[in-house]
Amino acid sequence: MAEQNLSIFCDLNFVKSAGLFSDLHEISKRFKIITDFYFSFLKKLDYLPPKAVISDHFGYYDFTDVNGYNRTVNEVFRNLNHKSIVFRDVLPVQVRYTDKDNMHLVVGLCRIENIKKSFLHIVDLCLPKDEIKNIPSEVTYVKEILDEYVHHEKQTLRAFIEAKGFNYNLFQRHCKICFGDSFYSFWLKAKMIEAVEDIVFTTMSLKQVAFKNKFLDYQNMYKAFIRHGVGLTTIPRLANL
Repeated sequence: MAEQNLSIFCDLNFVKSAGLFSDLHEISKRFKIITDFYFSFLKKLDYLPPKAVISDHFGYYDFTDVNGYNRTVNEVFRNLNHKSIVFRDVLPVQVRYTDKDNMHLVVGLCRIENIKKSFLHIVDLCLPKDEIKNIPSEVTYVKEILDEYVHHEKQTLRAFIEAKGFNYNLFQRHCKICFGDSFYSFWLKAKMIEAVEDIVFTTMSLKQVAFKNKFLDYQNMYKAFIRHGVGLTTIPRLANL
């Protein structure tokens, strides 16, 4: 999701325009708006553990000095393929690394100014290892069921599960273990995440977003978001800029 959204962000008209005129402050400001929103949103959905934190790193850097900065910036520079980068284009960055206590997902933007100087705005999502739980292999089949059910939504979940040869009550218990949630609740949250992508990065109306993401109607989508403390009007609409 992060990789896909970063690519979409970099292709937005205002990003291309601001990049052309070197208005990196404006790009950085909009990028922070969207990353702060996603972090808050995923926390409200309980997709991120309570101790997860994010930190921003932005400014101009000398990318030939691969050991001169903190670990996060250094990891980004080590993973950039500078030979394939076009100067002055705003490009997506995504890096994963681990340290002794944490797992890190680093996402952001990079603009190479010249053979040494580059502008970075990266966000480090830090996940403590002690909050990441191992899932027993015997319950991971529910992930496949989730993907399959998306294409059979007209059938009731119980009928769909029993037709697959599984005990429905046992299946729901396995969902709790694998997802930390009931199947329907997790499935609904996944639809909400897809809907947010459309709200942020397209000019579709909210009714169109609801229809595309298989909510019963706009009101049904509205209630789902309100139930999790998210107002639809609080979601940034970057494609409209």
